[in-house]
Parts: sequence; C-alpha cells; structure tokens
Amino acid sequence: MKKNVVLFWVIFLSLPTSSFSQKNRAFNSIEATKGIHCDSVYQLDLSKQKLTQLPIEILSFKNLTILNLSKNKLTKLPSNFYQLKQLTHLDLSKNKFTIFPISLCSTVSLIDLKIGRNDITLLPKCIGQLTNLEHLDIWDNQISALPDTFSKLIKLKTLDYRGVNFSSKTQAQIQALIPWVKIEFDLGCDCAH
Repeated sequence: MKKNVVLFWVIFLSLPTSSFSQKNRAFNSIEATKGIHCDSVYQLDLSKQKLTQLPIEILSFKNLTILNLSKNKLTKLPSNFYQLKQLTHLDLSKNKFTIFPISLCSTVSLIDLKIGRNDITLLPKCIGQLTNLEHLDIWDNQISALPDTFSKLIKLKTLDYRGVNFSSKTQAQIQALIPWVKIEFDLGCDCAH
C-alpha cells in the first residue's frame, strides 16, 4: 500500500503542469506566448495595441476561451476565425468595424460578445446561429433594428443597446422580439426610431 502511495505521488508530481498553470494566465502579447505550447494559451489580452489586423498566430491557440481585442483599429476578422472553437468571451469594442464580422456567426461557442463603440449599422441574419450567446453588447453602434433571427438566441440574458435614440414604442417592439432578455436602452425619446 505504501509503495502505491509513493508511486502515485512520483507519477503525479512528474506530470507536466503547464496546461494546469496556464489556464488562469492571461497573456498580453503574442510574444509572451512564445515558448508556451499553443494548446496552453487560454486567455489573450491584446487590447490597446493599435492592431489593424488580427495576428494570424491567434488561430493556432485551439483552447483559447477569452480574447480581448478592444481599443484597437480592427476593421475585419479572417474568414477562418470560427476555428477558435473554444472561444466563449470576445471583446471587439472600440475598434473600427463598419460591418459586423460575418465569421463571428460561425463562432458558435461564444457566450459573451462585446462589439460596442464601432460604426456598425446592421446585424446580419446569421447572428441567430450564436445559440450559446448569453450577453451581447452592441452599445453605441447605430443599429436601428434587430433581424428576426434574433429570436433564436434563446440563451441570451442581456443586451446592451444603449447609444441609439429609440422611441419608447420602438423599444417596446424590440423587447417584444426577445421578451426573456434584459435590454439596456437609453431613455426613450419622441424621435424618428
């Protein structure tokens, strides 16, 4: 019995710990991931780095769950962005997107998507494919309507829709499309929307 316990500890202590220890570590640059096995990168914070395009190395991080790309100058994402099959939290706020990145529609693992403070005016119908989405932040984009496929987002809990001046009537219509969702609007106005 004593031999088995000692053997267990010898084996356990000799196991590689990098995958265990890296899970809670947020890397803040691609350079910081050098020397780390790509499967050991779970969190990556590339905010405020003046990026104009997504570093292609990111797509090799197959276990990436949290990606912060906020406060950059991104205008698009690569079409194969969906390869990040474990990605649950993505922050694209405060970039230069004018069109919602269609490749996000295939990133069905997303639970939390922040894409506020861009210049997006339309959400695509394919957004209804994000069936695991629980939190969506589209704050301060001029998105005047939601596609009818939005009603497929049955797990959605919160929607930040501030920054667009809707009439109280329009707010009520939007809420009726997704009655189970807590929507943050600015105060209703008697305006055109």
